[in-house]
Amino acid sequence: MRKLLFFIACLGLTAPSGAAAQSNDIEEIGNLAGAVMACGAYKPLYQFEEILSRYFSNTSPNQAAEEALIRRYSAAKVSTFALQSKRSKDDCPQTVSDFTRMGIFKFELYSDGSLKTPEGKFLFPRGQKKLAAEAVRVYPRKKR
Repeated sequence: MRKLLFFIACLGLTAPSGAAAQSNDIEEIGNLAGAVMACGAYKPLYQFEEILSRYFSNTSPNQAAEEALIRRYSAAKVSTFALQSKRSKDDCPQTVSDFTRMGIFKFELYSDGSLKTPEGKFLFPRGQKKLAAEAVRVYPRKKR
């Protein structure tokens, strides 16, 4: 479990080149998500997947490439969930804590599908050149 968290931290999802989305490591991201899902951490997993899906979409050259990434990610997530759900949950609190501190949670997601990296670079949906005028930040939510 910790090895997966270390891997994802090193993966470089902050690199706007889409290197992570083009690598052969999508299964590792899915494995991590499956482990977190087996721990019952649905709220952070939902946020992670919302950002990750936009990342896949915004960095993939076309719809077919995006769908291939999603299929690989989903298959790995389901497989790991099936295995992890039968195992001890003793390390779940630490796994979820480490998961929620990952760099991807520092991305900002906007209502038009744009992502802003922690470095301040925007990743726009295919065909979009700038942030839509009416776009509002979805994640992280502004503190009241």
